[in-house]
Formats: sequence, structure tokens, C-alpha cells
Amino acid sequence: MSLPVEPQGRRTAGVVIALGTAQTLAWGSTYYLPAVLAAPMAREFGVSTAWVFGAFSSALFVSALLGPAAGRAIDARGGRGVLALSNLVFTAGLVVMGTAGTPWMLAAG
Repeated sequence: MSLPVEPQGRRTAGVVIALGTAQTLAWGSTYYLPAVLAAPMAREFGVSTAWVFGAFSSALFVSALLGPAAGRAIDARGGRGVLALSNLVFTAGLVVMGTAGTPWMLAAG
């Protein structure tokens, strides 16, 4: 006797689509955004594009330093809270970048 698997399959597909969409939006707004907007940001703040990319590279370095702590938090408490917190941090960074009045505020974002 076989059990129906279609409802679970639909639910799984919905979760995968939702997570995939969220991940694509997260990457697009955090990692690809500086590549697309580096030249306009550099012009706006009177710095070189190399400065903008240097600030972004510094952010990636900080992210790499925080990676082991994030991994330990995921191991200890699961990934849901860490994922939610990371989205809040990304949101805060984008808000800071969007409202930045100085190059250093941009870099902080």
C-alpha cells in the first residue's frame, strides 16, 4: 500500500522556491549591489571606485572573521535564528548605505 506523497512534495517545492527567491534577493542586494553601484557611489562621495571596492572587501574580511562564530551559533542553536539575524544585519547595512552622507558612513554600511 503506497502513501500519498504529493501534498508533502508541494510543500517542499514551495519552501525551496521561497528560500531560493530569498537567497537570490539577499545575494543581489548585498554582494552584487556594490559591483553595480560602485562608480555612481564613488562619484557621489568624491572617492575612487577602488576605495568603494576596498570598503566592500573590508566588509568581506569582517564577514570571514565572523564566520566561525556564526557556525558555532548554528551548531548550538540551529540556523533559523542566525539566518534571521543575518537578514536584519544586511537590512541595517543597506539602510546605512542608503542614507550615508559621508564615505565613512557608506563604508560602515
